[in-house]
Amino acid sequence: MKLSKNKELEVLNWSDSDEASCAQEEEGTYIYDLMATVVHILDPRTGGSLVAHIKVGETYHQRKEGVTHSQWYLFNDFLIEPVDKCEAVQFDMSWKVPAILYYAKRHLNSKYNLTIKNPIEASMLLAEASLARKQRKCHATFIPLLLNEMPQAGELVGLDAEFVTLNQEEAELRSDGTKSTIKPSQMSVARITCVRGQGPNEGVPFIDDYISTQEQVVDYLTQYSGIKPGDLDAKISSKHLTTLKSTYLKLRFLIDVGVKFVGHGLQKDFRVINLMVPKEQVLDTVHLFHIPRKRMISLRFLAWYFLDLKIQGEMHDSIEDARTALQLYRKYLQLSKDGTDPDAFHKVLKGLYEKGRKMDWKVPEPDTQNSPKNAPVFSPVMGL
Repeated sequence: MKLSKNKELEVLNWSDSDEASCAQEEEGTYIYDLMATVVHILDPRTGGSLVAHIKVGETYHQRKEGVTHSQWYLFNDFLIEPVDKCEAVQFDMSWKVPAILYYAKRHLNSKYNLTIKNPIEASMLLAEASLARKQRKCHATFIPLLLNEMPQAGELVGLDAEFVTLNQEEAELRSDGTKSTIKPSQMSVARITCVRGQGPNEGVPFIDDYISTQEQVVDYLTQYSGIKPGDLDAKISSKHLTTLKSTYLKLRFLIDVGVKFVGHGLQKDFRVINLMVPKEQVLDTVHLFHIPRKRMISLRFLAWYFLDLKIQGEMHDSIEDARTALQLYRKYLQLSKDGTDPDAFHKVLKGLYEKGRKMDWKVPEPDTQNSPKNAPVFSPVMGL
């Protein structure tokens, strides 16, 4: 791009190897590269969708693959795959309509300090007013962090999230009897709870946000989420109601600080919440207490078997689930000797799976068997 003497913008074609001379830059000539496109894929049945083509630079490929090159990728919902650069700029107004073309100045990173710093202040985790008109202090289910409690890198935070359904799945039955999904169900995060992972207040929540939504909820999934009609309505809710943006900022701050999240099924939770968390910052009990190629085990069964706790009775509660996951992680460290004795811990898992099969993975009622501690299949390695 060049600003002419008449103050008009001139757009010229340059190859990837061309460079502007110092004289040209002084004259106002700058080279911009196309870095991303967002296109609207038209579909009369569903209303269409947006997909992105992004040019991923050398730094990523050097770190992941040990090679130095750039590559265009297609981002279509959760599908990510490499594509030819020509596909990023091939448009067709009948079905592939350009929405955004993003250009970046060539060699911008080498000329300017573009180091990303954490723009989110720690004050995000301090006390905030609820959007709910009826919410009172006596209804508070959490205690905000004090300044001297601000989490540090490597510290533990127990986390659990609950969701509601905004749109039901739309599917059709094929002639061969198989089901074809036309439009998947749409979930929305409704409650996020974070509990302290260490210190004198370990297990005490410091975030328990109900997420206000203006969209129509078709299913509150109350049995599994604990969310009831009215909980997300600012006019009648007695919960600590906040915006999705506010809760996002709190989680983003915790991620950027470097805390380690402990929870059950966190990979799925973060995917629906739409947050990317580095693997080294996720301690998921669904994977810690799992033998490869065998079934995943519910938090309720793990809590009964290892902690002698009965949780998730009539409804789920995210505070209870976050605390339980934190206790299970402590139990994992104890049983595996901080991960240094995998053989002994594998014996514990074998006992867990054997007991689960005998119980059909159901937690017994109080009048049948109150505790798993006396069960003969419970491995003596447990030391209970």
